[in-house]
Amino acid sequence: MSLQQEISKIKAGNLAPIYLVLGEERYLSDMFKQALLDRIVKTEDDELNTASFDMKETTLAYALEEANTIPFFGEYRLVGVENPFFLTGEKNKSGIEHNTDELITYLEDPSLSTVLVFYAPYEKLDERKKIVKLLKKKAILIDASKMEERDVKNYTQQVIKNEGYEISPEAFELFLHLTDMELSKIMGELTKIFLFASDTKQITKDMVENLVPKSLEHNIFAMINYVVAGQSDKALMLYKDLLLQGEETIKINSILIGQFRLLLQLKIMQANGYQQSNMLDVIGGHPFRIKKGIQQVKAFDLEELKSILGELVENDYKMKTGQLSKELVFELFILKFGKAK
Repeated sequence: MSLQQEISKIKAGNLAPIYLVLGEERYLSDMFKQALLDRIVKTEDDELNTASFDMKETTLAYALEEANTIPFFGEYRLVGVENPFFLTGEKNKSGIEHNTDELITYLEDPSLSTVLVFYAPYEKLDERKKIVKLLKKKAILIDASKMEERDVKNYTQQVIKNEGYEISPEAFELFLHLTDMELSKIMGELTKIFLFASDTKQITKDMVENLVPKSLEHNIFAMINYVVAGQSDKALMLYKDLLLQGEETIKINSILIGQFRLLLQLKIMQANGYQQSNMLDVIGGHPFRIKKGIQQVKAFDLEELKSILGELVENDYKMKTGQLSKELVFELFILKFGKAK
């Protein structure tokens, strides 16, 4: 059943004894968790009926013991099981052993006064395991998988519209870029923007630029764009701002190496007829990163990318061996690169 449909049932008081929230989209998982809390926790006393157990830190037995306990005062006990890695093919690195036979016994006869929820932040489970087959049979499955790019855009636009705001196309594109098309980041930043734009209900590009924090990777992306445009002065200014913020030159250079390695991969794939979806299958990562890389790689030819990547790797060696000042090496690279463009 869809997330929204199940949340509507919960609000109406129709609770299932077992839920499996499967997927890597934290925002959707948290939305479902909050819906359960809103329905079950009405008073301070009800808070005594909630418990959460991280399977990387404690055993499954404790969660099941809680699930089998009668609720105090309230109607239901809410028990969350976080990071149930025993449902996947993941190797046990925590050193904690879980007896899934106890869970099988519970699933066959669950407590009707307990809502037991498994929050599985994984793309998929190990379908070969008996416990996975039984859990999927007994639980209400909630899809919290990451949305496709188109769905994230549509969802974000709908939220903005529903709240009575308008956003310019330029501001929307920048907003998606700075939030990496990640729904959790998007919703968190929208709250701040809505508050700032509450008077006019208009979200502008300048507003997004000033309010949404930029990661080091975003600043590196902007730095490359400045240099490509022949604006070495802006690239140097951005570099010095990053130093003032406490960033290290070697780290900045390392991220540049990673970005140009990606651009080189994309260029080679383009020359061999790869489409964007095929590139994503090979390279992995977030689809939006591939999309932005495809836009950026247009400014370079293959030999140029090889040369730049080689120089960045050489500069990394010079910095780490102390042959020259790290700052001098990096500034010379920007000036040389900018002049060449």
